[in-house]
Amino acid sequence: MTVDAGMAELETRMAAQQAAGPGLHLDVGAGLELRIGRLVSLLEQERQRRALMSQMLNVIDLPPVDFVVTGGQPKFKAHRASASDASPQEGLMWFVQRVSLSGLNAGDLVNLHKTISSTQTANMTALHTFTGPAGVGAGLGVADWEPSGNGLVLRADDSLYLVSAGTLTATEIILTGQAIQVDLRILADYLM
Repeated sequence: MTVDAGMAELETRMAAQQAAGPGLHLDVGAGLELRIGRLVSLLEQERQRRALMSQMLNVIDLPPVDFVVTGGQPKFKAHRASASDASPQEGLMWFVQRVSLSGLNAGDLVNLHKTISSTQTANMTALHTFTGPAGVGAGLGVADWEPSGNGLVLRADDSLYLVSAGTLTATEIILTGQAIQVDLRILADYLM
């Protein structure tokens, strides 16, 4: 091949690339637009999912449950509360962050149990012992427990129950607290 023939072939190739350039640019641009559109759609779907999750996830105050102390043992005060007040409704779970027991006298000892189903003696799980703080006036003691992480999880069948751990001189005690209430439809997302 002569030098003139090689130069002519090179000029032909360069002209072909220049002619293909705008078409190639259009194909890359269309592909990029399609990918950006998909990304925007995915981001919008994620925003909608998070908005729905925020409606199904709440910080709640646990309903106060009154106990009257009879014979040294706490019993539910039927006119105001029942065992079911200390558990979530069907389709929800409570991740309890804080439990408080008020109305204690100095030195009172009360165990917190989680009951499974409606049985209050069988299938009880001891969770924590509350101690009435020293130096408080009668019925003015408050004791708190903050379970770490997912340390106290309540399902609809579970409830909280109090049992004397020896000394209990208070006449009425009140169980309260706070929990994160999670709809079971988003439980997997919450736990991740």
